[in-house]
Amino acid sequence: MLSINIATDIRGALRGLDNLARSQVPFATARSLTATGQDVRDALGIAVRDGFDRATVFITRSPFSTVASKAKPEVTVGIRDGNNGRASPADYVREHFSGGARGHKPMEKAMQAIGALPAGWRAVPGAGMKLDVNGNPNRKAVAEILGAVRTGMRVHSGKGRRAATQAYFVRAVGAGDKRTAHLAPGIYRRTSRGGETALVPVFLFVDEASYQAVIDLPRLAADVIGRKFAGHFEAALAQAIRTAR
Repeated sequence: MLSINIATDIRGALRGLDNLARSQVPFATARSLTATGQDVRDALGIAVRDGFDRATVFITRSPFSTVASKAKPEVTVGIRDGNNGRASPADYVREHFSGGARGHKPMEKAMQAIGALPAGWRAVPGAGMKLDVNGNPNRKAVAEILGAVRTGMRVHSGKGRRAATQAYFVRAVGAGDKRTAHLAPGIYRRTSRGGETALVPVFLFVDEASYQAVIDLPRLAADVIGRKFAGHFEAALAQAIRTAR
């Protein structure tokens, strides 16, 4: 989970309080922690939107915060890592928080499953890959391409001079085939029409990609806590005392 737990030591705030005020401190602490957690969540949301190019709604809406209680005076803020068994927002952005090698995307795992993508390599879209509005490979197109690679299927279209045959093949990493030795490793679309053949890369395989962290969550949280918590606590305690009298 890409998250941080927020708790606080309020012993200093107890000095000078009467018994009534002290009795309301647990309630005020829970309220102020919850409010501060929401502030951190909102700041994280802004950092995600500003830090990632063309981030999808799936990602920008993923920051969350929990609710504190008197029994458990702490909150958790982070990026959702649950998605009913499928890739979660945290899976896509993990490397941008922790640095180091990024995790495999679902399409890369599928390529590994059919033996196309070797360990230590990543897949990036090529010139022939259809992208969605967010610049990501179109899911339907990816499924069709991997299905064609797995089965060796060829698609025939058109008639007469317009007749064409389309197929996909893998130029494997370190392959010894002289016919494809000039190509970069990846998955290619071969289109044959009228005796001519055109090759276009739909995915290129590159060495393990490494990324620097772009969001320092502990630092972001500490900054928000330093600016917001005291005010939230004072307001929550004052309200609790008023309603308790």
